[in-house]
Amino acid sequence: MTTVPKALKGVRDAVFDTMVLIYLLEDHPTYAPVCESLFGLAEAGSLSGVITPITLAEVIVKPLKAGQPELADRYQNAIRNLPNITLGELSWKTGIMAGALRAKYGLALPDLFQAACAIERGGVLITNDKALKRVEEIRVVLLNDLL
Repeated sequence: MTTVPKALKGVRDAVFDTMVLIYLLEDHPTYAPVCESLFGLAEAGSLSGVITPITLAEVIVKPLKAGQPELADRYQNAIRNLPNITLGELSWKTGIMAGALRAKYGLALPDLFQAACAIERGGVLITNDKALKRVEEIRVVLLNDLL
């Protein structure tokens, strides 16, 4: 993806859901190339990406469970040094919004924190979780839409 795909035309800010990083880190045969392209778009300045603390927490679980804290540290450092990627924060307002979304949609709270972060930034949420398409308050772009 050397140019901005149609599904992302006009988008300036995008919250990258956890699976965007996991597919990239685990070199997923279908999704790693599109995830790599998303980070390439961010590096080129065509898109400002956001990684939330939810994503960081979810990404380090597998290496920590496997007894590989050094790998978890490498992931954390890699995320911190991604070009044109903002490390988002969770605020009181984000929590209230995520709770309201959970009450309305009944989806998993971590996913709704991701959605709330995207809503606060006025951007999109890039994921592959089709259930998040139900959230009317935010534009959700699926990785499948970018293949």
